Amino acid sequence: MKKPLLVMLAILLSCAALFAGCDKTPEPSGGTEQTEDTNKPAEPEMIGGMEVVSPEEMNTFGSDALRLFGRTYLLQEALYLDNAGTGYEVTFYGTRLEAEMRPTTDYLYYRVFVDGDATGTKRHFNGKRSYVLAKELEEGVHTVRVVKSTSSQNGAVRVSKFQTDGKFLRPEKKDRLRMEFVGDSITVGAGLYGKAGVACAVDNSDAAKCYAYLTAQALDADFSIVATEGICVKKQFVLPFAMTEMYEQYSSLTTGKYPYPEETHDVVVIALGTNDGSYMGRDKTYTQELFAADYAELLDLVRSKNPHAKIVCVYGMMYLNAAIENGIKAAIAQKGDPAISFLQLPTDNAGAEGHPSLDGAVKQSEALTEYLNGIL
Repeated sequence: MKKPLLVMLAILLSCAALFAGCDKTPEPSGGTEQTEDTNKPAEPEMIGGMEVVSPEEMNTFGSDALRLFGRTYLLQEALYLDNAGTGYEVTFYGTRLEAEMRPTTDYLYYRVFVDGDATGTKRHFNGKRSYVLAKELEEGVHTVRVVKSTSSQNGAVRVSKFQTDGKFLRPEKKDRLRMEFVGDSITVGAGLYGKAGVACAVDNSDAAKCYAYLTAQALDADFSIVATEGICVKKQFVLPFAMTEMYEQYSSLTTGKYPYPEETHDVVVIALGTNDGSYMGRDKTYTQELFAADYAELLDLVRSKNPHAKIVCVYGMMYLNAAIENGIKAAIAQKGDPAISFLQLPTDNAGAEGHPSLDGAVKQSEALTEYLNGIL
């Protein structure tokens, strides 16, 4: 009878050991190795520490896939460049980049900058659909920037597709200064390559060489240019619209209300008054006081869209008109806003129709850059 008793005792001890382990969390099969989470997104493909972007994402023109400059917009699955100075910058790994672009007129130019080249090359749209922006580069990571050189009054550019022999890369996110330039023909680089006595034309103008673009590059800023030839602050003189209207639109071509982004500008440079001086010379009832009131209205509009910006009102780039200069200063004084200031820039009228020349634009940019570095 002792043997059955020993057997029973062994069974009881085995059961006790079994139940004693029941309060432990069961481990997955295979020991301590975790099972793969099938819902976890796949790791993105990387090249040189940069994320690869699919052609499909690139060609929907999302702001994370490429850098955009100015008041660009999407229409019928294409990216549109209206204003002078609008454009894009594409980062890719490879040796070649092409873009399908179609101008709405035959009077448009653009400038291409490869890998940070400050000069770039100015090119004319020649009726083709596809344009080679860069080729025969050393295989590696490259950036190509395209800037529309011609103002909105001469037409828009429709960008529909990018192609490369390599892979597109997501650009690095940087906390850059955000700048906006509001102006007239001087701000779109009208007549930069012309001579005194020669008319301004699309082939002697270049927004990618004017004081505004040069200043933005000197400060490594994201920039937007809202400007066109002949425009006044509020009067309709050469054009059937004024800046108080155009500022709220995409451009002079696309008159829909512009949806201002949540990230407003850090700096707004207003370069207006030259055409108002011409209007004042024709209409003697348009006094300095009336101009000051119009300019103050524009300041209110710009401030409403950029509540924290430094606003710099520049004047004198073609000539000085005391009534215009004093009107701008009076409008600034009326606002009593310490973040609004006046700056007289160097005068130069060696370009076409008395506009600043390329040398003049460089000097104006240097003066403005120095001033902005001092107040930022």
